[in-house]
Amino acid sequence: MNKIVTALVALGLAVSLQAGTVKCDFPVYKSEPIWKTVIKKIPKKECWEEEQKSAVNFKDSGSDACNSGGIVISKRCVVTKCRTVYESYEEKILVGYKNYAKCGVGCGEITKIADCKLETIPGTVSY
Repeated sequence: MNKIVTALVALGLAVSLQAGTVKCDFPVYKSEPIWKTVIKKIPKKECWEEEQKSAVNFKDSGSDACNSGGIVISKRCVVTKCRTVYESYEEKILVGYKNYAKCGVGCGEITKIADCKLETIPGTVSY
């Protein structure tokens, strides 16, 4: 008896799975772009001049007056210093589309995110 009940349940389950689902391609009625905001940084060189006292006696000729390559001006050395600063700005980039389709009465709406606008969304409907 148990074997007969088990066989009937298995047969009923197999029939219900095959008869109760349909695979369809549902037409997309709306596609919305998905944007991502990124921050881009542009490097820029910022320079200024500083005066430093010369470590060299003016009586020494031909020697390195300033250790960092400056020009001797009345016992002072003018040195150009630089640093890199970054100018930032925001930019929106397109990363994909959210596609919408309706799968019929009682089924509602389905969505799928893709790299491009879709014409259809594949789906399975159980009834």
